[in-house]
Amino acid sequence: MSPAHRRSRKRSGTATVNVHVREIAQLYNSLDPSPFWDRDLDRDAAEFIEGEFSDRLGAEHWHLRIHATASPADVQTLQKAVTTYYHRLAASARRQLSDHLRRARLGLFAGLALFALFMLARTVARAMIHDLPAVIDEGLIILGWLSVWRPAEMLAYEWLPLHRRRRLYERLSTVRVTAHGDAEPNAPGDGTSDGTH
Repeated sequence: MSPAHRRSRKRSGTATVNVHVREIAQLYNSLDPSPFWDRDLDRDAAEFIEGEFSDRLGAEHWHLRIHATASPADVQTLQKAVTTYYHRLAASARRQLSDHLRRARLGLFAGLALFALFMLARTVARAMIHDLPAVIDEGLIILGWLSVWRPAEMLAYEWLPLHRRRRLYERLSTVRVTAHGDAEPNAPGDGTSDGTH
């Protein structure tokens, strides 16, 4: 695919991922007893779909093209299953993010209280001991900073992967699913991603 073709495709605002299966039932978790529309996706297929679309967050529209013989009813059922599956994952990711931020805030409050306590202990020790040993003085400072380090890290950095996962699942819950009755992979250079399961 030429650079011009690649740029043109990006400007179209649509990202298409192709998945090739022998039959559409392969996309479902075979161990899940729920009806197809409420059934979890096969984990291998879901990981492929998530991995491909995670590189296309800038596209306005997402299109999941399944290459397998399927009736319109099968496609509608798969569309509902994909939507339901990623709605559940998005809700779970939102709860995880909310719980993470709550624990980080509580940890930060506790850390700040400990920091203040260690600094107070240092001030009192320096007032009571004229020549306070450096190991005690610096040790109290280190303990104070260690008290806030972990919750500060949680608030500054660790929420971001959870936020990205939530966004990915939310967008995947709106992906458009279509099926095409051909089992052969796309010809190289068509500008879409292929997965064969």
